[in-house]
Amino acid sequence: MSVTQAEALVRSAPKDPASYLALGSAYRRAGKPDEALKAYQKMAALAPNASATHVSLGAVYMDLNKPQAALKEFQKAIQLDPKDPSAQYNLGNYYASVGRRDDAAAAYRRATELTPPLPDPWVSLGLIQAEVGKSDDAIASYKKALDIDSTNVRALCNLGNSYYGIGRIPDATGLYRKALKLEPNNQEALYNMGVAFADAQIYNEAIRYWQMVVSTDSTTTVAESARSSIKVLQDFLDQQKPKTTSSPTGTQ
Repeated sequence: MSVTQAEALVRSAPKDPASYLALGSAYRRAGKPDEALKAYQKMAALAPNASATHVSLGAVYMDLNKPQAALKEFQKAIQLDPKDPSAQYNLGNYYASVGRRDDAAAAYRRATELTPPLPDPWVSLGLIQAEVGKSDDAIASYKKALDIDSTNVRALCNLGNSYYGIGRIPDATGLYRKALKLEPNNQEALYNMGVAFADAQIYNEAIRYWQMVVSTDSTTTVAESARSSIKVLQDFLDQQKPKTTSSPTGTQ
């Protein structure tokens, strides 16, 4: 739902907390966390004892780089509903953001045990498993995420990364391509396709994919990596060009 659609929803149902949930979520997707916070605060005034209210507030506080405020909201959400998987998942995100990896993994694991099943806790658990060298466990977690939602782009990209790391290149690039069909501007998938082409020595395609990363959003860390990769590869290609020697000239 777009911001415009969510604003229309609020106008049609100004006393429905779900309207402000939709509006806040639309603002977050649009990169407007301050506006999202205002929407969620209005939701909180209407539904102060709903777990979703506090999960939403905590998530936007994370966007605003206010982790302690976020933690209080996630803890409140769990207090209100200990079986809310979204609350446990977002608590895991808080722990991951402050370097508490074991606590993050435990929260993600709790989220995977609750209903309704969510794919993202499995993806985030898989990322931690990959970080500690448990690649088989990570692959299994990404697959469980895809069992829940076969269109989850995070799961597709990270399963692709795991396959790439163990040499299953065609499987990896197939997953990146599937991710790009779902999200043509997904920077991670675009960047990783560039890496695959560079490793295959198809350099023009590698550069093309990395340029697409930069053109999608030049401000991200992935775009910075793409710019660096383009420069390194271009320098390498320039060094491979045959050098021409000029004949000496002189006066007669």
